[in-house]
Amino acid sequence: MFAKAAKILKIVAINLLVLLALVVAAELWFGTWLSSDPLDKLGLPRGIATTIDASSLYAGGGTHRFRRDRWGFRGEVDPTQVAIVTIGGSTTNQLYLAEDQTWQAVMERRLAELGRDGVVVANAGIDGQSTIGHLKAMENWLPHVPGLKPRFVIVYAGINDIHITGAWVDDLKQQSLVKIIRQQSAVLGLIDRLTGLVAAKRARLTHEPVDWAKAQWTEVPNKPDWRSDQTASHPESYRQRLTLLAERIHAMGAVPVFVTQPRGDYRVVGGKVQGLAAADGLNGIDHYRLLAEMNRATLQVCHDEGLLCLDLAREVVFEPGDFYDRLHNTPQGAAKIGRWLAERLAGLV
Repeated sequence: MFAKAAKILKIVAINLLVLLALVVAAELWFGTWLSSDPLDKLGLPRGIATTIDASSLYAGGGTHRFRRDRWGFRGEVDPTQVAIVTIGGSTTNQLYLAEDQTWQAVMERRLAELGRDGVVVANAGIDGQSTIGHLKAMENWLPHVPGLKPRFVIVYAGINDIHITGAWVDDLKQQSLVKIIRQQSAVLGLIDRLTGLVAAKRARLTHEPVDWAKAQWTEVPNKPDWRSDQTASHPESYRQRLTLLAERIHAMGAVPVFVTQPRGDYRVVGGKVQGLAAADGLNGIDHYRLLAEMNRATLQVCHDEGLLCLDLAREVVFEPGDFYDRLHNTPQGAAKIGRWLAERLAGLV
């Protein structure tokens, strides 16, 4: 009996040692423990190219090449020529739009039409990134790109910050052993990305096409007291992150430009807000109320700190065909954003 138990324990111990060896090997190969490159601290996708199929998302959508250059920017960018850097989440990255259809590309073309030739706009958007990720970008990414000295950094944020809670906010605390391990570990990084995907799916932040012809609209929120269950980021925390982000952008020698965000799952009809109905979870009215709260926080920070804010969510009118899902723009919608931003900034660049 004792010999059998000892044999089982030996087998378990050997398996655990093999598993530990595999984890260590994976960490050394895929992690950034041995890297001295600050850009590796973000797990930033660099030097990649893949084919994206947008044919199921919107009319006219097809396949296109999605690229990130050696510095992590979308497409191919000469850092020394960049005048404007844009940071944000998936609505900035625009994975399912071709490079020349993104609002950054439209912005460049419109600026040229307005007599501002040669203004290069770099796309530093990362899917799922919030202001916590933007703060890391301003610490470990953008300041370390050789020759990058933008005049402006456009921050297109708000949507992803609604769902920041708990440990995510703790990332803003001082450096700690746990934080260092999380930043450099390949295994923990994978776990963070997977849990982020699950959270994004639950919050309907992923790319899921909406059949707008069959959409049902409502003026009643599903969860009017959703804030009370503390599953959303508080606007005060968001304001603190924006203030810190502005400081880091200024430290880089650039001017921060905060831009409020819209969504596609609400609309204004006859002066009343209607939201896309949902059987469970948050509907369009819920999302409208929460995002409006974050946008007000953005404007308040700009007012209090004397920063430049562009209220795109209020001033740009979006129409059917401008979004392919609840928050991501079609080429038509992206063109509106790019032209509007160019016209607001043409006198400054």
